[in-house]
Amino acid sequence: MRFHLVAAPVILAVFWALALVQSLDFQFPNFTDAARDQLILSNSYIAEKAIQVTPDSHGASMANRSGRVLYIRPFRLWSKEGKKASFNTTFVLNIKNMTPSSGEGLAFILTAYRDVPVGSEGQWLGIVNPTLNGSMEARTAAVEFDTRKSFPGDLDDNHIGLDVNSVYSRTSVSLNGSNIYISSGKDIKVVVRYDGENLTVFVGEDMDNPVLSEHLNLSSYLPEAVYVGFSGSTSNNTQLNCVKSWEFIGSEIEDSKLRWVWILAAAGSVLILLIITGIGAIFLHRKRGCKVDRLDDAYRNIDEAILRSSIAPRNYKFKELGKATGQTERDDYISNIVHRLWELYRRGTILEGADARLDGIFKKEEMERVLILGLACCHPNPNDRPSMKAVLEVLTGEAPPPDVPAERPVFMWPPKPPSFTEWDNSIIGDRLPPISELAGR
Repeated sequence: MRFHLVAAPVILAVFWALALVQSLDFQFPNFTDAARDQLILSNSYIAEKAIQVTPDSHGASMANRSGRVLYIRPFRLWSKEGKKASFNTTFVLNIKNMTPSSGEGLAFILTAYRDVPVGSEGQWLGIVNPTLNGSMEARTAAVEFDTRKSFPGDLDDNHIGLDVNSVYSRTSVSLNGSNIYISSGKDIKVVVRYDGENLTVFVGEDMDNPVLSEHLNLSSYLPEAVYVGFSGSTSNNTQLNCVKSWEFIGSEIEDSKLRWVWILAAAGSVLILLIITGIGAIFLHRKRGCKVDRLDDAYRNIDEAILRSSIAPRNYKFKELGKATGQTERDDYISNIVHRLWELYRRGTILEGADARLDGIFKKEEMERVLILGLACCHPNPNDRPSMKAVLEVLTGEAPPPDVPAERPVFMWPPKPPSFTEWDNSIIGDRLPPISELAGR
């Protein structure tokens, strides 16, 4: 049994435990074709390094259309333990009239649904349709940038509003007094902040005075996990609804119960696999030892006899083999995750060993700590591996990762006796009784 095959599932289990609590954090300085893999586009597309939330003049008909674009990973907004997430998002809008009168608007949304609702064009801004409007089934909150007075309750054709499960805003503010015109065709910077209890909106370059601030508990209206993004619409009056850049930073909600389940499962797996590996190593050693003893007795001087014979094999240098085969090197790490990770650690690039399926979405410090801990748990000498208590203290951040040699140690049998390093002492502290040296009389 190869040890790296035993250790690989343990390392992956720890990776998964960390991924469960990662926050949502991304940035698009602009939008290229590469961004398509990270977005859900519903009647929307990318052109001119921007998101066209509704069709532009180069595509299909612009009238009476609605669209939606969302980040592909959902954001955990709250937990059943009563914890609430916060977020801070910044984006740049560019909305330009294509008819004498503007229509209809664009919105930043948090929603349970990936697709734009059918029939949400015109006054519905791609947020809801007539059936969902005002219903708890809408499960959508939005900060709207309205460019048309479509309802009697609308302030004017240049206002922002806070919508919850409805396009009838619970609060709205006109931008006419701030010298900001949403459909002017100019870039407009917007910042939306939510702390779990209050939602605040800044428009323009003034980050000291919000244009809208509202006490709001989104957990009362939205599901635990939501998608974040934008929606927009046109009517017979049309406009270009563009998002030119977007940054989102969302805090994490750490599910303590789930986290400890995975940590304990990983730790238990380490313990069980180490025991199995140790038993297997002892069995193989004894079995091979018996065979070697019998062969030594039967062929005590066979090596010398072969070397002196006419059929003795010739020794070749590596350089000679390289010339003969045309191959001078070979990557032996491809099939060995432990050897590969140790080589990355030696180079100082251990983070390259992170699972590509995580897509770089992890905290570098935690990932580095887990990778180094994984190497320590894969030490060929069982006495040099950290204890389960030490493993848990490293995983929870109570202790730094153990010191790991830059080069992977070789397997030794019998294993050398345990030694207490400085790292062991830092974990154990004063828990050991004092040791006195006794001399014979």
